[in-house]
Amino acid sequence: MAGSGLIKKELILNGLNCAHCAQVINEKVSKLEGIEECNLNFINKKLTVNINESKNEEEIISTIINIIDSTEPGLDIKIISDSEDDKEDHDHGHDHSHNHDVSKKDLIKLIIGSIVYIFGIYQIFTGIESKFADLLFIVAYIVVGGEVLTKAVKNIFRGQVFDENFLMTIATIGALAIGELPEAVGVMLFYQIGEFLQGVAVGKSRKSISELMDIRPDYANLKTGSEISVVSPKEVSIGEVIVIKPGEKVPLDGIVVEGNSMLDTSALTGESVLKEISVGDEVLSGFINKNALLSVKVTKGFGESTVSKILELVENANNKKSKTENFITKFSKYYTPVVVIAALLIAVVPPIVIPGALFSDWLYRGLIFLVVSCPCALVLSIPLSFFSGIGFASKNGVLIKGSNYLEALRDVDTVVFDKTGTLTKGVFGVTKVNPVGISEEQLIEYAAIAEVNSNHPIAQSIIKHYNKKIDLDKIEKYEEIAAHGIKVLYNGDFILAGNEKLMKQENVLFDRAEEIGTVIYISVNKTYRGHIVISDEIKPDSKEAIKSLRSIGIKKVVMLTGDNEKVANNVAKELGIDKVYSNLLPNEKVDKIEELYKGRTEKEKIAFVGDGINDAPVLARVDVGIAMGGLGSDAAIEAADVVLMTDEPKMISKTMDIANKVNKIVWQNISFALGVKIIVMILGAGGVATMWEAIFADVGVALIAVLNSMRVMR
Repeated sequence: MAGSGLIKKELILNGLNCAHCAQVINEKVSKLEGIEECNLNFINKKLTVNINESKNEEEIISTIINIIDSTEPGLDIKIISDSEDDKEDHDHGHDHSHNHDVSKKDLIKLIIGSIVYIFGIYQIFTGIESKFADLLFIVAYIVVGGEVLTKAVKNIFRGQVFDENFLMTIATIGALAIGELPEAVGVMLFYQIGEFLQGVAVGKSRKSISELMDIRPDYANLKTGSEISVVSPKEVSIGEVIVIKPGEKVPLDGIVVEGNSMLDTSALTGESVLKEISVGDEVLSGFINKNALLSVKVTKGFGESTVSKILELVENANNKKSKTENFITKFSKYYTPVVVIAALLIAVVPPIVIPGALFSDWLYRGLIFLVVSCPCALVLSIPLSFFSGIGFASKNGVLIKGSNYLEALRDVDTVVFDKTGTLTKGVFGVTKVNPVGISEEQLIEYAAIAEVNSNHPIAQSIIKHYNKKIDLDKIEKYEEIAAHGIKVLYNGDFILAGNEKLMKQENVLFDRAEEIGTVIYISVNKTYRGHIVISDEIKPDSKEAIKSLRSIGIKKVVMLTGDNEKVANNVAKELGIDKVYSNLLPNEKVDKIEELYKGRTEKEKIAFVGDGINDAPVLARVDVGIAMGGLGSDAAIEAADVVLMTDEPKMISKTMDIANKVNKIVWQNISFALGVKIIVMILGAGGVATMWEAIFADVGVALIAVLNSMRVMR
């Protein structure tokens, strides 16, 4: 189930290589009754739909297939159910001028057409047998452009007028009509060569992205008694034991029950340093076992495993489109019709209005507009740039949930950090025990009794330090007060363990501690019995992370923490943080974020970096929520917009670098594509540009834009 009352279906459209067609399919399917949500990811050729379960599912799927076939016939369609592993195959022969899957057929056709065209040019150049040269040009035109002509006619009957097939057909037939045979054939030939090369480039970029995300395991070695059988990871149940041999990928999350080895975690974390693991350690799917046999008890099914969640996040990241992508989608809907109308006006109006103007001259100028009018360079390269950026980030240990967040990161000028577990290790230790009227051991015992039922890192550090068993049956009452501490009635003693707020609230007289660290004050039967100091260590790369953020243009770095003012100020001073807010409850953190937003513009965005568990309200409020150390943490992956799969703060600036690079390339492509097209249209209208320039402004610009998009992955 995709959600309450919804059925999720995925359709793989093998052979889909036309960005414009993908756009048309997505638009038509999204308008169907019963479709609650629809997204066609052109990069991985996947159409995902959420169908209202009250509707006839089979009928809707059949309608979707008809839409796909009518828009782009000949695709190999595979239907994947959300709740089933079975797949339906709908095989059709390829039949679309954009489907350049680097086949021998395409290549042979282009080679033959090129040879005939070159021979025709040679005939004209030598001045011999000009009629034979005309025949050669017509033969070359049919060989190279026959498929385009056929598709144009079919698409007209389907109501698809403003596609490239139609535009190229009208432009080249118009050139033939006014006697420009060599140019008409040359334009069709170079259009097809450009489309072929564009298909090769898109195919390579898809392959590069696939390689970046090549972490899905193919099989698992299931151990049953003394037998080992090779099965699909989907067939393994929680609690079963799998064997991972040296060189194999870990197929499922689990706990090591036998063996010691070194694991390569780079596919998930981007870290090149091998990780040593032994019995009792957790291993995650996607890791690679390097040098010894391991037996692992499975803790998560395949669908819930780390590798499945990561791949699902990356593949579905395209669902959340950036403002730029949405703009280009809307722009392309109006751009082509406007340019076609302009072409028609240029061809018809001047010969009527301007004395002595030749219709053939102005028709030629209008035809140039037709060739330039397709927005493929933008429709193809911009989603490709964002998806490449998301894929590249994931290879570096960063999950970005959508291109909208990748775009938003570009405008972030303020980064707000949580302290514990983000800038500090979150590993607390008892550094000082200061008793009053009792022994150190007794003070620690009282503290451990109070904290024994708490999962907070500070509580766990006290229990670890005490290292003795506590009789839980003697706990008569237990109350945990947020941002204050704990009240416990144990064996007749009323114990308080918490901060200054708790002591004041309970009217306990105490001596304020001067030490740096988190101070736990202990009171027994309303009598102050001393304090314990818990310290947390700053991460080694936190200082470098703050410094690198400033180097990429971050204006303000803020820290929010529930810790006391002294500890917070000490950490902020050491790291060079601009502003610090301490002693905050979770809801007060949101209030501080609201304060930061006052007086800000749309272009001044805030990112918050936290642990993804306790900071969900803040992560939800800011423009970009970043979860630290989210590897394997379901809560972190759910709460944040960006998940850093290691807990290194330095990865934040690296993520912003990737975002800046992607956005830079996107705007390079937009400026270049529109700039060249506008220049060629102006020159064409003025009679300066020829169809050669027009074909460059179409397929040449698209090819360059696609190749430029691939730079994201370097």
